[in-house]
Amino acid sequence: MELRQEEQLFRSGIAALQAGNASEARANFQAAVDANVATARSWLGMALACLSQSDIPSAEAALDQVLKAEPHNLRALIMKGDILQGRSENQAASAHFGLALRLSAALTDMPAQLKADIDRIAARQQELMHLFKEHLYESLAAANYKRAEASQRFNDSLDMLLGRLERPDPGLTFPQAPHIYFLPNVPYHTFYPEHELPWLKELEAHTDVIEAELQALLLNEAEKFSPYIHSGIDRPQQGVTELLDSRDWTSAYLWEDGRPNADNMALCPKTTALLSELPLTLIEGFAPSVLFSKLDAGARIEPHTGMLNTRLICHLPLVVPPDCALRVGDETRQTQRGVAWAFDDSVNHEAWNNSDTDRVILLFDVWRPDVNAQEQHFIKALLEGVSSYRL
Repeated sequence: MELRQEEQLFRSGIAALQAGNASEARANFQAAVDANVATARSWLGMALACLSQSDIPSAEAALDQVLKAEPHNLRALIMKGDILQGRSENQAASAHFGLALRLSAALTDMPAQLKADIDRIAARQQELMHLFKEHLYESLAAANYKRAEASQRFNDSLDMLLGRLERPDPGLTFPQAPHIYFLPNVPYHTFYPEHELPWLKELEAHTDVIEAELQALLLNEAEKFSPYIHSGIDRPQQGVTELLDSRDWTSAYLWEDGRPNADNMALCPKTTALLSELPLTLIEGFAPSVLFSKLDAGARIEPHTGMLNTRLICHLPLVVPPDCALRVGDETRQTQRGVAWAFDDSVNHEAWNNSDTDRVILLFDVWRPDVNAQEQHFIKALLEGVSSYRL
């Protein structure tokens, strides 16, 4: 019944659009939404109707619904990119156009209008990439970057980011595969050798102190914990996850993407002071993220990779029921309270809590010790340039 109702409203809406009656079309698509039978195609029709009425905010909201249901919907990606470009949000527009172009490359037969749109955004993507390159070079110049004085692997990483050089294929089942930035010739570890991180043991010694602040947060400020993976409208989703907007995996941040959370820091002063002494990955707009991460009973974090291979993700388990573990590459470790570890999150990894109570860890990121100070300086400038690109 719901499918028949949605089909009828969709067909009526499309017919109205073709007849040039945007108001009638929008009313049909809205009826599908109100009846809770709208699928991605009805939301896409709603976006088209709203654009016909020059109602950009409503069109964008409808497109977000399409992309939430179908992250690889070519029409929605192109339309969303056009809206973002219209607001001069070129970085986000480029992300949508880029995904649309990659997806369209696998198509052997396209409708004429879609082909025209693909050709149009391909040309625009070249323009955006030129602007992006110029912005990054300006960011590096401000950091006194000179190619002849930088390490070869940093220069190679820059060329890879700008598409002039391909990432090497190490032939591993679980290679380093960060989705933002890759520094070549970084030693491969799943879990990083603990003897190279002497501060881990010192942090473990403060487990009780840190857990006490966590428990106060849980008792009095439970609303501070929000979904770790949340839907956003600025970047296209490369895939779907059952944990999107889920309360099964939540977090309370002290720092989030390099931004301090003053309220949570005030509630956790000892933890904040301890973490401030560590080699945190200070990259504005990217890192560090320092947080209490809560994985609910029976929940699982799906296999994924992180943004960078120049940092390590560190865990200090605080509340640990039985049968909790982390897999990084081909190595799996059982989670134990007060036993910290650091791992390369650019390697495919997953975690699970198969118990009947919640698991909570302190999670944060630090520079890899094998990335030298000059490289850290240039990587920071480069990625802050990426983050600040809003031309």
